[in-house]
Amino acid sequence: MTGLIRMVEKELKVSRKELIEEGVKRFLEVQLRNVSIEIAKLSGRYGVSSFDELWDKLEAGEVTESACFDDLTKLEYLELEKEKVVRLLRKAVLCDA
Repeated sequence: MTGLIRMVEKELKVSRKELIEEGVKRFLEVQLRNVSIEIAKLSGRYGVSSFDELWDKLEAGEVTESACFDDLTKLEYLELEKEKVVRLLRKAVLCDA
């Protein structure tokens, strides 16, 4: 991989620092998009927009625990992952400012 970085640095006349920073930002953007898609799929299955809304439906008896437990757990995990990615992406953008 280091050889590829050197080659891109040389061919495009871009610094290693800039190349790595831009690569990390793009990686985070892709991660955010992928996590958001997964959240939308799970949320859409139950007509909710968040873990909290699905939890409310569970408590209200609109869905059963056996029907949604795995999705509820996954949705909670994905929302936490999304928060992490958003936080890191904001830091990456602020570093450019």
